[in-house]
Amino acid sequence: MNELKEDDAPLSDKIKDYVIYLIIFAVIVSLITIRGNYILAPPYAVSAYLVVFQRNTKYSSRKSLMSTYLLVIITSDIIHLALGAALDGLILNVIIISAFITFTELSHPPAIALAIFSYIAGDPLDFTISSFLALAALLASSLILDRYAATKGK
Repeated sequence: MNELKEDDAPLSDKIKDYVIYLIIFAVIVSLITIRGNYILAPPYAVSAYLVVFQRNTKYSSRKSLMSTYLLVIITSDIIHLALGAALDGLILNVIIISAFITFTELSHPPAIALAIFSYIAGDPLDFTISSFLALAALLASSLILDRYAATKGK
């Protein structure tokens, strides 16, 4: 028997997932609005997309999501403090994050973009707070989706 791949899901399921994605993204945007740092929305949007549409892959596992976001937050803050918001710091941060997701089982590619956007955002405190808020929303969404899928499968 052929199992349905996520890409082969019925249109109604894709529409439901898309609405869920939009809700998660709206929650994240609402949370980061508190800090007024909209520039960080793109990497968060990709993370939300992976949590909804690739929820059964290593790229969207809660462990990968939490580990990579925390690493980006920590390395970005340390590098910003040590080197400022210069190009050499951005390059170092991207190297650290890309090596981490390449050589560990914890892979969440939007973390590379998030590291870059930490320099575009300019304010390390805004970046840190916004990233923690987005991470909390993403982890909660992932947990809710897993619980919903478990009850739906019974």
